[in-house]
Amino acid sequence: MKTLISILILSFLVSCSDKEIVKEIDQKEKYSFDNILSYNNEDTIFIKSQFADCGEWGGHEELIKIYRLEKQIELSYTKFGADCGIRDSLGSIIQVKKLNKKISLSSSQQLMLMNYINNLIKLKFVDEEMSNYGNFFYLNNTKVDLKLAHYGNQPLLLANYNTLIFALALQKVKIDNY
Repeated sequence: MKTLISILILSFLVSCSDKEIVKEIDQKEKYSFDNILSYNNEDTIFIKSQFADCGEWGGHEELIKIYRLEKQIELSYTKFGADCGIRDSLGSIIQVKKLNKKISLSSSQQLMLMNYINNLIKLKFVDEEMSNYGNFFYLNNTKVDLKLAHYGNQPLLLANYNTLIFALALQKVKIDNY
């Protein structure tokens, strides 16, 4: 009986100390774009996406640029439109700029961007669903020390992107199954 009580007390003490360590880390670490974007406006994070509107030939593209403008974290969003029937001399779909928007990011929007990037990394561990067509998600920065790419039909990738787009008060991407 004494052994059982000792084990319970010991496990209670160990679990409390783990919680204190996690709390201490959370209080000590500040996750922020301030830590990744330099103050001299030389750094930019790019999120490029291409969607399978036209099946295996691709589709419209969207580009998000995250950068610092003085002390504020800013975002530039460009959405292109693609007419699947019109191609250039190389057979590529012609992209036409449809929307260009600049946003001063709130703290919650910055957090959603961090979640998007974190989820992109996590989704590298998910089995890719491949076919002749799919969506393309690419993340990099100007220093080229941050680079990540996904291609395929994994629905979680599109859901992750649409969650970000919704948080930025932009129109979600809808792709009809080909």
